[in-house]
Amino acid sequence: MFRMKSFVAAPAMALLLSGTAHAALTSDQVWQSWKDAGAMVGLEVTAATENSAGGVLSLNGVSIAPAGMAGITISDMTMTTEADGSVTVAPGADIAVAMSGMAEGSIKLAHEGLVVKVHEAEGGMAYDYTAGKLDVVYDTKYAGTSFDGSEAPMVSSAGTVGLTNVSGSYSDTTGSNRVFGLDIKADKMSYSTSSDDPSMEMKQTGTSETNGVDMSFDFTLPSTMSLFAIMTPADFATALNEGLGVSLTAKQGESTGTMTQENPYMPMSLTMKSGGGEGSVVFNKDKFEIKSTVASFEIESAPGMMPMPVKITSGPMDFAMLSPVMATTAADYAFLLKLNQFSVNEEAWAMFDPTGALKHDAADVAIDVSGKTTMDLVGMAAAEETGAMPPVPAPESLNITELSAKVLGAALTSTGAFTFDNSMGFPMPLGEATVDVTGATQLIQGLIATGLLAEEDAMGAQMMMGMFMVPSGDDALTSKIEVKEGMQILVNGQPLPM
Repeated sequence: MFRMKSFVAAPAMALLLSGTAHAALTSDQVWQSWKDAGAMVGLEVTAATENSAGGVLSLNGVSIAPAGMAGITISDMTMTTEADGSVTVAPGADIAVAMSGMAEGSIKLAHEGLVVKVHEAEGGMAYDYTAGKLDVVYDTKYAGTSFDGSEAPMVSSAGTVGLTNVSGSYSDTTGSNRVFGLDIKADKMSYSTSSDDPSMEMKQTGTSETNGVDMSFDFTLPSTMSLFAIMTPADFATALNEGLGVSLTAKQGESTGTMTQENPYMPMSLTMKSGGGEGSVVFNKDKFEIKSTVASFEIESAPGMMPMPVKITSGPMDFAMLSPVMATTAADYAFLLKLNQFSVNEEAWAMFDPTGALKHDAADVAIDVSGKTTMDLVGMAAAEETGAMPPVPAPESLNITELSAKVLGAALTSTGAFTFDNSMGFPMPLGEATVDVTGATQLIQGLIATGLLAEEDAMGAQMMMGMFMVPSGDDALTSKIEVKEGMQILVNGQPLPM
């Protein structure tokens, strides 16, 4: 079911740090803007005591919460009017977030030297911040699972998520649309977590450390609509057409981590390492696009669930996906996945191939396809909500730029291109593709030798290859697949059924 509330709730706090800026800001103006913006989104911004003197506003017992409910509390805070027309905000050491629902415990923000400077920017307010350290520290409990009807034991979960040497900015820019921007840079991002679930007989711990974090997030809200007016698919479609959008870019350096699990059935101890990478997400009325690259990764498991250590390594990895969002005329779509030099250690191979009948070369996999299609994701969500007939995507083209795999000494490659006629109510393809395979016979013989493939199954696979492929060299096969008008399918010039 379409739930717009969860989509719009996240930026609500952002509105708190907004407002129309003056040429020269004062601490009282910034504090009043917080109160006004909070009221707009149903939050009460209060302080137990306020004292303004000499351009310095001292606040104690600050609370930011929905009416009648607990929310964020800050022990104390000062807002200082600077000579350059900016305001410096220095929060106290005790910042807490109240728990609600079935969970109990505490969530706190600990910091070292957090300072925020508020200044005018393009008719709105911008917030620049720095801190030696920012940590979110949580210690919570919630009901676990009961398998016999008795009272469920409590699950405990605790941890720290932190940033070191943090800097960044938050901005609220008004115009034809309102753009909320958040930039974060940190020398290091780390976490340390633990959990204990008695009902599942499972204890887990995890650590991670990532260098050189750099993230930028923009949220665009149409100036013609209230944030909380977006409640239905139709509202969402209107908002998208008027400029609603999200974009995120992120970069990071090398990352390391560990994970341990104590469990009588699935004990586990992992170490992980990855090279630097970057990624991006864009969502608006035109497209939904995800891109991600990682230089390398390595996962090593100590003996536990497996009787021997298992080590998995990979070279560069690339992932990308592009889809239209509300395209009634054909728009671009694409999918990319590349996995290079994927390998497993010899100790793990020994479980399946102790005699070395198979080649243990590192594997490569590549999928790169693209084309054009109509697609209305919002219309599909609306149909699910109302029970109406959903708009069906209608592909117009498919380009197979690369489809390849190199594994166990065998290799497959394919390229091709197709167009589609949707006039009959379903896509009718027209085009051709080529498929080349090398090392298939050697691979089949190796699988038989290991016992992973039976002789009769191997014979069936070889017969299928013989029907659809022709020899092109030593242990090499090729096939050309053509789809012509009237759904006539030719394989190597021969019509199907053959």
